Amino acid sequence: MGTLIFGRQDLENRLAAMTPEEIDDLPFGVIQIDQHGRILLYNATEGAITGRDPEAMIGRDFFNDVAPCGHTEAFYGRFQEGVRHGDLNEIFDYTFDYRMAPTKVRVHMKRALSGDTYWIFVKRISAPAA
Repeated sequence: MGTLIFGRQDLENRLAAMTPEEIDDLPFGVIQIDQHGRILLYNATEGAITGRDPEAMIGRDFFNDVAPCGHTEAFYGRFQEGVRHGDLNEIFDYTFDYRMAPTKVRVHMKRALSGDTYWIFVKRISAPAA
């Protein structure tokens, strides 16, 4: 299958052909949500970044329950705008700090190939603050 690179424009194409186990093994966090922010998939790498059990995240509201620190114009606002226009594809740096040491990450949000779902890819770009 080859290496998947964070930020690639065809990332969602490659994910469609992967098993859940292969998605868990990716070197960056992968979260799939519906248009309301409800979590459909939360990979093991994202669980390691956040210290959360991936299975316990399924069905929860990403922006209100799991990562309320992302309920900002810079993150949630971009998500809403992309959903509204049907063309979500944003890459930006952000700091996650809800129930974890502040951790700078690069986020790539993208509309899925089919259905009304969206991907949030998360790559740690700095170690948590001590």
